Amino acid sequence: MSPLLSPESPELDDAHFSLLANYAKHLGRAPKAIRFATQSGERRSRQKGHGMEMLELRAYQASDDLRHIDWRVTARTGHAHTRLYAQENDHQRLLLLDLSSSAYFGTRHTFISTRFIQLAGIIAWRSKQQGDTLSYRMTYGDQEHASNKVATLSTLLSTLKDASKLVHRSCDHNTVSIWSNTPLTRKTHNKDVIILTDKQSWNDDEESALIKLAEHNTVHWIQIIDSNVFNLPAGQYQIADNSGIQSVSISKNSMQQAKADFLSQNTLMRNKLMSFGVRHQIFDITESPEKIARYLLSQGALH
Repeated sequence: MSPLLSPESPELDDAHFSLLANYAKHLGRAPKAIRFATQSGERRSRQKGHGMEMLELRAYQASDDLRHIDWRVTARTGHAHTRLYAQENDHQRLLLLDLSSSAYFGTRHTFISTRFIQLAGIIAWRSKQQGDTLSYRMTYGDQEHASNKVATLSTLLSTLKDASKLVHRSCDHNTVSIWSNTPLTRKTHNKDVIILTDKQSWNDDEESALIKLAEHNTVHWIQIIDSNVFNLPAGQYQIADNSGIQSVSISKNSMQQAKADFLSQNTLMRNKLMSFGVRHQIFDITESPEKIARYLLSQGALH
């Protein structure tokens, strides 16, 4: 069995993160990036002569460089407009990883938390290899880590290694959505935002924050499930969670109802995300993190 698909332990070590570097390097070539479209319908495109990439076109502000005024749009609309640029090779990315205690669970191959962390590791390595800017925020257990600067890869991988430890399953987890109540996300514009979480619901304030995030960025939401939980034979099971080990009785009827409830809730979540402009994709734990990373590559979230 592949060590990527089924690592020896859900708690990942340095050797495993080194292995992820090789998978990141050989993901293949990215297709032409999907361009970010602003509300005005303008798209960012490469401008010859500037050595820069245009991110967006917006109304002129007093602090803007006069050299970047778009005179044709200004003449057409009657209002001054400015072109905003970024370095041509500077692909900016924000990684949001949120693991509840329920994510530290799996019936085959590994835990859902581990699969998310493997994927985050590949994203980190790929960003480093391609020279992209990667900022991040991670919450797991009672831990929270964030960086809006170019963090060292070793620091990021060390945080991911810590996140894989099962001790975090027994800690009280912050239930506030990872995209809410933080300057890191409020100030994020024109980035590829990758959300890795097992969260399926949020309150009105969190929804407003997510809508705003999607208005100014391309948001990719990755969900990983263990579909085998709906196929377990009827009987008594010992389940470990943040309350300890509990005995759970499962019947065929209760399993069918749990599956129906999940599918109903997940369909509602997916439809909401689509209405916000968030690109949602669901994967099973039987699928490798390399496959999921290739999906992100095909969507322009990775380069």
